[in-house]
Amino acid sequence: MNDEIRRGMERQLRDWRREVAGGSGRLGWKIGFNDPTAQARFGLDETLVGHLRERSRVEPGRAVRLEQGMQAMAEVEIAIELSADVAPGGDLDAARAAIGRILPALELVNFARPFENIETILAHDIFHHAVVFGTEGTGREGPALEGVSASAWKNGEKVADGNMGLVPADLAEVVRHVADTLGAFGEQLVEGERIISGSLVKPIPVRAGDRIRADLGPLGEITAELG
Repeated sequence: MNDEIRRGMERQLRDWRREVAGGSGRLGWKIGFNDPTAQARFGLDETLVGHLRERSRVEPGRAVRLEQGMQAMAEVEIAIELSADVAPGGDLDAARAAIGRILPALELVNFARPFENIETILAHDIFHHAVVFGTEGTGREGPALEGVSASAWKNGEKVADGNMGLVPADLAEVVRHVADTLGAFGEQLVEGERIISGSLVKPIPVRAGDRIRADLGPLGEITAELG
C-alpha cells in the first residue's frame, strides 16, 4: 500500500469513525476503481475501498435526492451481504463462507467531488452519494455468480450491458481484499455489513427526474427514481 493510499484511507476512516461514534449504524463498504482503464490513469494496481453511510442508504421506492451542482452517475453493482465477521489475513475459504447472500444494488456517485489525486479521492469516499439495495425478495444465498449478467435502462431506453469481467468470478476475492485493507487500519468486517463490489457497467450519467432500472438476471431487478 503506497503512502498516498494510506493517507487517503486514514482521512476517510477518521470521518467514518466519527459518524459511527455519533450513533450512525455500520452499513458497509464499497469497491472503487474496478475498471482497469481507470486504475491505469492513476497508476493503481488494485481496487480502492470506501465506506457506505447509513444516512446515504435509500430504501427501494423512495426517490434518490440529487444535490445542486452534482455530476451524478449511476453504477449497477452486486452487493455482498455478510453472515459472519471476516478477520484480516484469512484465506479465501473463510471469506467465501462469510458470504450470506448476493443481491443487486445501485450506487449514485458524484464526479463533481475532488478528483485531483488518490489521497483526495479516498478522503472524500470515492465519490459516494447514495446506495439502493434490492428488496428482500431479490438476490440469492451464497457467493455463486452463475448466470448473472447486467443490463441497464434509463427512462425506458437501454443504455448498458454489463461486463462481468470487471468483478471477480469468486466474490471471496472482494471480501478478502476489503477485510485485509481494513485490517491495515485496525478495522474489521462484521456480520450484517454489505459490500458493493464495483460497477458492472460504464457509469450512467443521470439527473433529477430520471428513472434507472437494472436487471441482474437471477439476482433480480432494481430501480431508482432520481429527484
